[in-house]
Amino acid sequence: MRHEDDFSIGGMVSVWIGDFQTDAQFDDYMNLSKEFEKDFGFRINNASIREAAVESAPTAIEQLVKGFSNWESFAPAVVEAARQAGVERATTMLVYYSLWFAPGKVKMNSNAPLRFIGAFPFS
Repeated sequence: MRHEDDFSIGGMVSVWIGDFQTDAQFDDYMNLSKEFEKDFGFRINNASIREAAVESAPTAIEQLVKGFSNWESFAPAVVEAARQAGVERATTMLVYYSLWFAPGKVKMNSNAPLRFIGAFPFS
């Protein structure tokens, strides 16, 4: 298993989307069970800068991305990447700052509850 530091790079943000029903379910996935680490093949550095949103109902990606730190600089790219992936609505978005996740370098779970959308420059 790789470590988050293997993907660290300034000026990039990596984004995942999914459909968790509650903050508690998302917290369990990310922090208690550590299933995220298993699903995406890297260990999380607890001091890393990440933000997440979990809405109670599916929300348009262009609305879900609003409010993250520096969201204006990467929102158009996230919306377009999600559209190309066939995703227009979700309840959950995870944003990792200073991380350029590279799926080709890890073994991922294709049935994971989050889906990696891409890594994008931000300012």
